[in-house]
Amino acid sequence: MAFDRLILTLFAAASVTSAAQAQGAGEDAPPPAFPETEIFLFDYDAGSAGDALSNGRNVTQRTGYDNQPYFTPGGETFLYSRDDGTQTDIWEYDIARGTHTQITRTPESEFSPTPSPDNRTITMVFERNNSIWQIDRSAPDKPEWVLEASGVTEPVGYFARDHELGNVFYWSRYGFNVALTSADEPAYHFITGHAVPSTPHLVPRTTHFSFVHRQTNEEVWIKEFDPDNKSIRPLTPLVGTNANYSWTPDGAILQIEGTKLYRWREGGKGWKVIADLADHGIASANRIAVSPDGKRIAVVGLARE
Repeated sequence: MAFDRLILTLFAAASVTSAAQAQGAGEDAPPPAFPETEIFLFDYDAGSAGDALSNGRNVTQRTGYDNQPYFTPGGETFLYSRDDGTQTDIWEYDIARGTHTQITRTPESEFSPTPSPDNRTITMVFERNNSIWQIDRSAPDKPEWVLEASGVTEPVGYFARDHELGNVFYWSRYGFNVALTSADEPAYHFITGHAVPSTPHLVPRTTHFSFVHRQTNEEVWIKEFDPDNKSIRPLTPLVGTNANYSWTPDGAILQIEGTKLYRWREGGKGWKVIADLADHGIASANRIAVSPDGKRIAVVGLARE
C-alpha cells in the first residue's frame, strides 16, 4: 500500500540518488513516484544444510516498481503490484510461460494482492478509500469493498484474510495498531497499539494471525493472535530491523536482513542463516513470499550492479 511506498523509498534511496546524480545538477528531473524494485524467483530447499536457494532469476527486470508478490494457490503464478510511473495495478506472472498479465486497470493504486483459496477473487488494499477491496477475476473492473459489512472505515495499510471464517486482520495505516474485523458482519476488536508496519499473515494450518509488535522495552517481536480467545503469544524477536517476513507451509518463518536470508523454527535455536542473497546477485532485499508447496520463494530487491 501507500505506506509501503514510503518504506521502500528509503530502501531504494541509494539507487534513486545515483539516478539523480546522473541527471546532472542543472536539471530539475522530478523524483520517481515509486522506488525501483525487482522480483527474483528462486527454488527453495527446506531441508538443505547449506544454501537453501537455487535457480535464481530476475523475473521482472524492468525500470519501475514491482513488489508485494503473493503466490496463487496452485503455485503456478504469483500476483504482484506494478507501477506505470504514476500509479500501480495488479499484475500476474506465469512461472512456466514467463509471461506477465495485467489484472486491474484503475486510476487509483492497488497494493498487497492476495488470492482467495479457490483463486477466483483477489483481495487488495485499494486507494479508492484506503481500505480493503476485492475483485472477481471474471469482472476485474468491478471491485467490491470488503469491509462494507463490518462498518470499519479506518484506513488500512496491510491485512491478512481468513476466507473460511470471514476474519480480516489488519494494520491501521495511521494508527499503528492491529485490529480484527469481518468481511461478513459488523465486527471490530482492537488488539494492540505499537504495531510495526508489516504485512500480517495467517499462520499455516491454523486460524491464527501473526503480526509484528514493538514492546515497551523496545524489543520488536513476531507474535501470534488467536481470534477465538483473543490471546496473544510471542513467537520470536526479529532477527534485525526488517519487519517483513513470510511463513513456509511447514511452519517456519523466513526473514531477510541485509542480504542474508534467515529461518526460524519453533523449538529450534533461534534464527539461522540459510542463504546469502549476495551470492545470487542481489545487492539488497526487503520482502519475501513462499509458494504454497514450499518449493519456491519470491524475493523483492535490487540486483547487484
